[in-house]
Amino acid sequence: MSVRFAAVSLAKKAVKLALLGPATAARTTEPGLFVLIYHRVGAEMGQEMDLPEATFRRQAEWLARSATVVPLSRGVERLAAGDMDRDLVAITFDDGYREVYRRARPILADLGLPATVFLATGFIEGQAPAPIRLGASGRGEPPEPLTWDQVGEMRAGGLMEVGSHTHTHRPLDSLSAAEAEDECERANDILAARVGTAPEIFAYPGAVAGNEDVVVRHYRWAVAGLGTKNVPGRAPAHQLSRTPVRASDGMFFFRRRLAGIAPLEDRLYERLRRRSP
Repeated sequence: MSVRFAAVSLAKKAVKLALLGPATAARTTEPGLFVLIYHRVGAEMGQEMDLPEATFRRQAEWLARSATVVPLSRGVERLAAGDMDRDLVAITFDDGYREVYRRARPILADLGLPATVFLATGFIEGQAPAPIRLGASGRGEPPEPLTWDQVGEMRAGGLMEVGSHTHTHRPLDSLSAAEAEDECERANDILAARVGTAPEIFAYPGAVAGNEDVVVRHYRWAVAGLGTKNVPGRAPAHQLSRTPVRASDGMFFFRRRLAGIAPLEDRLYERLRRRSP
């Protein structure tokens, strides 16, 4: 871990601690669905969206012991039906990095935990750059996409679902309706050809909703950000919330998130992002 990343991680933990009191006061106790967002695992980039493999394993082991983990498709169906007598957790991965197959899959398979991978088809096909690229320091493994053979093997194992994440991973809130339509159609056509079925679930790039009318026409459900638990009656089918898991979370803040304590720092970071030029 670089000195810079360690300092940034410490500062972010301080922000999390400072917001823990207000977040705890706003805790959601009603049963619902948590949808976790992961990206890279063990690439040693020193970035928030790249979890150390050991941390990912500890989190997965905790989930296997302490939570009810379900496939995302089953979770959203139970959410829509109001069939929630306890909290459910769904694990998702964005973009389609190769270490999902090399590192995350064996851990999940050992523990019997299902997951969903949202594929940016242009990245997988070699037609678009990786959504998460190496920083200026060049630390870590270059971002490589899953191969379609690896996607097929994971699906055949019965624990991995596939969803759409557009074709080029451009944020839908910055596109015209025609551009958003093209992103969804191209991704769906490729996924249908490569995996044999059109996806029902969509993840907004950057976890920011946009062009929702287009998304509604193409998908049964869609997931965004916000970092909150989805509860029956207050979870729009095409703007379901997901909770990003960051390297600075470790185990302490990871467990707090799954105790229904909304990560208020996510909203702070989102506001800062939207204000940036």
